[in-house]
Amino acid sequence: MGRFGHPVIDADGHGGEPLGWRRRIPDPFKATMRAYVAAMKAKYTNLPSDGNRDGDATPAPDDEYEMPGSMRSGMVDPEKRMPDMDLEGIDVAVLFPPGGGEEWAMDDAAFAIALCSTLNDARAEYAAYAPDRLRPVAKLPMIDPVAAAEELDRCVTEHGFVGMVTATHIREKNLDDPSFDVVWATAERLGVAVCTHGGGQAPGQSPVMIDRFDTRLGIHAITHPVGAMHAVLNFTVGGVLHRFPKLRVGFMEAGVGWVPFWLERLDEHYELMTEQAPEIDRPPSEYFLERCFVTTEPEEKMVPYVFENVSPGIVCYSSDYCHFDCDFPDSVRLLEESADLDETIKPALFAGNAARLYGLDLPESS
Repeated sequence: MGRFGHPVIDADGHGGEPLGWRRRIPDPFKATMRAYVAAMKAKYTNLPSDGNRDGDATPAPDDEYEMPGSMRSGMVDPEKRMPDMDLEGIDVAVLFPPGGGEEWAMDDAAFAIALCSTLNDARAEYAAYAPDRLRPVAKLPMIDPVAAAEELDRCVTEHGFVGMVTATHIREKNLDDPSFDVVWATAERLGVAVCTHGGGQAPGQSPVMIDRFDTRLGIHAITHPVGAMHAVLNFTVGGVLHRFPKLRVGFMEAGVGWVPFWLERLDEHYELMTEQAPEIDRPPSEYFLERCFVTTEPEEKMVPYVFENVSPGIVCYSSDYCHFDCDFPDSVRLLEESADLDETIKPALFAGNAARLYGLDLPESS
């Protein structure tokens, strides 16, 4: 392994849901599933198709169980994912599920539980094709935190998942809400990563800032970084990392340029208003730098600055395979050939930091 001479772990890839997986939901929930898909179709407008790079997996446009648009076959077929990973130079891919508000789908806890279980089982089936290279994270019914914790335990113990993903807030609740402690406690006990992804654009979500934008450009540009900043405040100032001292947390697909600014700002406000942060006993940045991670894609120019001035241990490479804005098949190559990246950065950037986040062994280089 190691097309470029060193191991590569993709800390945030996508796909892993076989076509037709939504039809597997138990019969009592099929009508609700169709209504849920209709809600997603109405919400996600004016966004280019996922996997538009030679997308050749295309559901029927009137399929009530599938989202429209073409996808690259590797998103739904693990056999075809392998050559794509080899082409890009990826040894291990951590797979993130769709972000359609499955955590609270239709404001129906029973449906959300069935939906997440069905989704996780389908993704486990996909990953079983190459379990050493395809490592999923679980989508959980966070509308019911106890059920979410139980589903995380099942996915890790039965399927070998390496973590969980959650939206950066759950409807009206921030992630430091005490009701979610049962989920964080389970992740800590199992030794798996907690990852946040997305910032509030899913159907049924309580909006944060994006309600002021009426274009997909505006919504997509602002939702991920603002959502990640929101979640970082919750995990640091909100005391989650203090209460769970072994928890590892990733803030995915939000870039890295905001990290120095946000940590400085949180520390300044903590210093000025310490009494308003009773859940913690030291600056927020200290919690973050101990056990938190972010991801970068090739276009970001702040990576060397973050490595040198914030920490060499927090930035992970991400492919974003195979969404409309990814750089497939060149994401590894573009970073590898970047004149801004010193060779000493690359082992941690391409594999070492992701291995720490997910508790993975480093792939062996050829």
